[in-house]
Amino acid sequence: MAVSSLDRVREDVPLTVEWRAFELRPEGKSGMTPEQEARYRQMIEHHWPRTIEMGRLYGVEMRTHRWGINTRPAHEGGKFARAHGKGEAYDRAVFHAYFVDDRDIGDVDVLTEIAASVGLDADAFREALETHRYLDEVLADEAWAAQAGIHGVPAFLFAGRYLLSGVRPPEELRMAIEQVQHLLARETQE
Repeated sequence: MAVSSLDRVREDVPLTVEWRAFELRPEGKSGMTPEQEARYRQMIEHHWPRTIEMGRLYGVEMRTHRWGINTRPAHEGGKFARAHGKGEAYDRAVFHAYFVDDRDIGDVDVLTEIAASVGLDADAFREALETHRYLDEVLADEAWAAQAGIHGVPAFLFAGRYLLSGVRPPEELRMAIEQVQHLLARETQE
């Protein structure tokens, strides 16, 4: 959904977008007690119909996705894909695999198949995941996010200091960008 809103904004607003890794549940773990985990899952399930509805508004057909997936391998794969010029295609394919096809994006075989489908060398990709070549970059992104005050996804950080969290319609993203541009212009005049 955030990609779709962002895509719509990018049609008429020139933006530089830098994707960063962020795990809601690092290594598939929640850090919650079983009771907290059950309440959290109930909340997600309660709001899921609204999430599906919002996805449709942005042209994304979502299905109920798997619970407790370890997304770290997908993030490591994203770093590989960006290093090889295929980051955006890989990210889109992973989003589709997870939210539409209900695939396990923590599975190296699934990710390798996705990588090959976007033109990445499957053997080199698999080797990078198996050796955790990009793990330090993923962990650095997560440390950066914590320092920036990011606690959920999607999150948009404009000019390194103006944070907007949550799924937003294109109009809201445009408005936020315009406000940030105005603030930055005013700062340079002072």
